[in-house]
Amino acid sequence: MPYATPEQLRLWLRLPEPFTPDEAAAAELLLDLAQGVIDDETGQSLESATDTVVLDGPTRSDPHRTATRSHRLVLPRWPVTAVESVTVHGEDGQDQLLVYGPAADYTWSADGILTRIGDTWPAHDRAVTAVVTAGFTTLPAGPTRISLRLAAAGWSNPEGLSAETLGDHSRSFSAEALGMELTTADRRALGAYRART
Repeated sequence: MPYATPEQLRLWLRLPEPFTPDEAAAAELLLDLAQGVIDDETGQSLESATDTVVLDGPTRSDPHRTATRSHRLVLPRWPVTAVESVTVHGEDGQDQLLVYGPAADYTWSADGILTRIGDTWPAHDRAVTAVVTAGFTTLPAGPTRISLRLAAAGWSNPEGLSAETLGDHSRSFSAEALGMELTTADRRALGAYRART
């Protein structure tokens, strides 16, 4: 799921005619680049995807873990929509496939917290492997708006000019419109979507 579509970019730019194939390809490239800028800022892709993640156990030195031998473990991506499996790797080399459920081994939350029931997570490196689906199936309006604004900046000012004069006509661009750069307000808005690890 792209953060925005070429057709949305065309409407944002208020272009009356549909894109030609070359323009559509350029729009897709700019939208991909804008998505990369957003992902770099958030530290995670906002698209829904299923990934296998290997997690270190909680330690006191890790600000994202609550304590050594904690009941809670923070997943790197969120919002979490499914957890397919969780395997604990013992320091002795033995693996244990956990069973989901409040009366079983673990539960999970949309905020990306794995909670161990009746036990704690091991505290060593590469202690847990989880197969997790996380991200948005429908992207919130804020990241879509930012993606369109970034792509429009690249479309409208591909040379990154700060000013242009043609005869008696001149125009200037704000520093934020010079390229595909996030504004302070963009960074503040995207802060709500940052990865937790």
